[in-house]
Amino acid sequence: MTIWRCHGAIMVVRLWLAIVVSAGIWAGFGVSVASAQGAPVELTKTDVTKLKTLESSQWAVLGVRLGDSKEAALQTLQRVGNIKVQDDPASGRIFVIAPPTGNTVVMSVRITQNQITAINLIGGFSEWLQGDAGLLLRAFEDDSLRYKLLGREDQREAIRGGTNEAPTADVTYGYFKEGILLHYSVKRSADGKQLETLREMVLIYPARAR
Repeated sequence: MTIWRCHGAIMVVRLWLAIVVSAGIWAGFGVSVASAQGAPVELTKTDVTKLKTLESSQWAVLGVRLGDSKEAALQTLQRVGNIKVQDDPASGRIFVIAPPTGNTVVMSVRITQNQITAINLIGGFSEWLQGDAGLLLRAFEDDSLRYKLLGREDQREAIRGGTNEAPTADVTYGYFKEGILLHYSVKRSADGKQLETLREMVLIYPARAR
């Protein structure tokens, strides 16, 4: 995992906070959120695109869900086989690396005040998702596919930057009512050759039920 990838993941959550606050919608961050909910739907076992209602607060990834405590998340992830779990207090994140002998981050968990407030599923995690849910990490350039799976986004944010030698582009599709962000970043050289890309699906608290 490169430094640029870490910054991209953190930027998405900051972007979400800025958009939600400016729009006047806030996802009720309650105490012991997860404990007050029923059994979650596990994304690695269920094709969530086929569910009647999409709501990220009712989902779990590798047994971890929004509202879990940091300690509970660490214990749950450490019981999962064939991954490496890395706690990084400096960034306020827990990183999941697969395979455990490599350095590829496929998932990260954002910790705020000892609770999980965002779950980032990165690139290769699509292989762990069931059915059409795996297509969500590839539904960036194809609007028709994204509309079919999730419907039209609530907001689309595009940011361009970098330098002439290394231009960058970040695009985020916000599904705030469902609690889903689809984020795509790319760094290109001046001649247009693609250097590095980041694709991720971020689970956040839903702004409100549809």
